Amino acid sequence: MATIMPKRRWWARAGLVLLISAALFGCFPPGVSRFEKYSEVRQLMGTMVQLDVCRDGLAQQKIDEAYRDVWASLEQVSWRMNVFDDRSDAAKINNSNLQPVFVGADTYHVIKKAIQFSQATGGAFDVTVWPLIEFWRQNEARNIFPSPEAVHAALAGIGSQNIRMLDDGRIQLLRNDTKIDLGGIAAGYAADEAARIFRGHGILNFFIDAGGDIYAGGLNCSGQPWRVGIRDPRDASKLIDVVALTDFAVTTSGDYEKYYTIRGQTWSHIINPVTGYPQRGVVSATVIAPTTMEADVLATALCVMGERAGTAHIDRLDGRYASIIFSAGKRQTITKLESQEYKNFRYKK
Repeated sequence: MATIMPKRRWWARAGLVLLISAALFGCFPPGVSRFEKYSEVRQLMGTMVQLDVCRDGLAQQKIDEAYRDVWASLEQVSWRMNVFDDRSDAAKINNSNLQPVFVGADTYHVIKKAIQFSQATGGAFDVTVWPLIEFWRQNEARNIFPSPEAVHAALAGIGSQNIRMLDDGRIQLLRNDTKIDLGGIAAGYAADEAARIFRGHGILNFFIDAGGDIYAGGLNCSGQPWRVGIRDPRDASKLIDVVALTDFAVTTSGDYEKYYTIRGQTWSHIINPVTGYPQRGVVSATVIAPTTMEADVLATALCVMGERAGTAHIDRLDGRYASIIFSAGKRQTITKLESQEYKNFRYKK
């Protein structure tokens, strides 16, 4: 059983460690059981990415080819969408000085989807949050809690309406104080691409953990749904739930592993793009969704929305979505799980 901790923002500072259950590493000799697991792990973008597949009778050469293509895709996403890499599409957009810039098709797709997610969540998720992230980092470095006027000024360029998508693959920022950060969506997209590539190679049973953004394809190597444990955000030795997944994604966001510290007080690293302040009230939000990109985005959005609004938002979606929200008051809210569609994922206490 794997254990999920809060998702790691890609390209985050060093020191973040991926916590999942032990897997079988390396190659297996000819004639091993189809139920054996093959696993590879690489460090990418400041986190660990683990890819597990069930051999299912496939030749090692076929598995190697699949891994080669998956790692190549992940590496492409890692530099194209890395705001810290001057070569990246994200950096090109941020440094464009209001001029339209051509970006890769994958970056264009992710930003287009991000704008849709921003609209759907009422701005709770927004890739233009980068100026606010930098603003709070600077105030942390100075150990100064910002004034309301300073926060208001930092909000000026925030909003997906300040991004123009042009039909020829170009993107244009409409304000000089608008900057993007794809760290809250890129890992989810990358995991979905990895799943697509594995399936293209005939591998149907696999498990992808991209720094806490998890996609469970098919069944585990014992022929059962993949099981993922969700840690108690206030006691890492305990689990608050275990989910069984088949062809679903799960991601957790929270305020308890990474935060700003100003004058001895800690503040969540998740910034509310609407208010400009770090989110308060939600300790962790876990989302199950059909795609890892959706789970990635919604986990962050629910932290910003809060317990009631976040739960209501998930309940308005169709039966393929669910959430667990752990609030500061030790309350745990789980969205209803009544649909027959849950044959492909279920909660197990």
